[in-house]
Amino acid sequence: MAEILTIGSYVRHKYRRVAVKACWHILPVLFFYLIIDMQEYQPIWQPLMRAIALLFLLVVPYTNIYYLIPSFLVKARYKTYIVSSCILITWLFLLTIWTRPWFTPLLRPENSFLLYTVKDVLVFYVLMIFLLAASTVVSLLGQWLENRYYKAECLKKELENLKKQLSPHFLFNTLNNLDVLIYKDQDQASEVVHRLSGLLGYQLYLASNKNVSLQQEITMVEDFLFLEKLRHDRLEVKLDVNGAIANIQVPPLLLMPFVENAVKHNDYDGQAYIHLQISGNEGQLIFRCINAVGAVHSNEVGGSGLKNICRRLEILYPAHHTITIENKNKVFAAEIILDI
Repeated sequence: MAEILTIGSYVRHKYRRVAVKACWHILPVLFFYLIIDMQEYQPIWQPLMRAIALLFLLVVPYTNIYYLIPSFLVKARYKTYIVSSCILITWLFLLTIWTRPWFTPLLRPENSFLLYTVKDVLVFYVLMIFLLAASTVVSLLGQWLENRYYKAECLKKELENLKKQLSPHFLFNTLNNLDVLIYKDQDQASEVVHRLSGLLGYQLYLASNKNVSLQQEITMVEDFLFLEKLRHDRLEVKLDVNGAIANIQVPPLLLMPFVENAVKHNDYDGQAYIHLQISGNEGQLIFRCINAVGAVHSNEVGGSGLKNICRRLEILYPAHHTITIENKNKVFAAEIILDI
């Protein structure tokens, strides 16, 4: 699904981007040059008159794209945009009338006395309005695709950084706990090594994949919480998994930002707990994370990590996800519903 969205990645390569932009400019120019009919002029002057007419036609879309849209439309100054567009088109029409005597000698003798009719005026305005509307659609669509592309690229870089790093603080504490357990409880020390190797294996071999199985993601969460409980022995962890999850695929590290947030901001001076619920049924994946929030962290919970996951879901599951976050009465609750 991410691939579909970043099809705006036709701009992915620098040279392709230049080529695409060049085509956007050259092809319409060639098209209009070829279809412009200047049969009323003497044959020798027809190429010149085509070029002049083409310049007149290009004034509207280029002024619209490079001045009117950025100056007025994107700033929501709609009335000014409409008035300015009308002034531009009318000015061009008056300019054609004013310059017509200059080109009269170039007309065929039988056309030298032709005057503008109401039909000519209507055709002129309809054509200019069409060019204005078409250039607006092309410009806004291009901006939208480019914004989507850059957002996806920025998020991709953020996720790559997330995938490549396991908190040094987390590793330091885990290894310290392991050092103690080696002498106190060798069975548990072995379990710690097993869980830590599972975490590292996930990051080394799975985190770079486009998707992983939901079960692999759940196992990683379990390993992480098992190791965190070594540091916070009062932390109560509940994980309920139900429904048909065997064939569900998810992007790697989809759930971890919520779990890390729950660990980081928990109420370790009171009743510390993390309750996770994961269920899959009828084409939906539902994930809930409920945790206590310490007084010190009440204003910090739900920081940049959760903002990133919200942006990630918008890109990966556009119009196919719901995310609800609530933080009150020292309880933080997050729910994700994905259409899969």
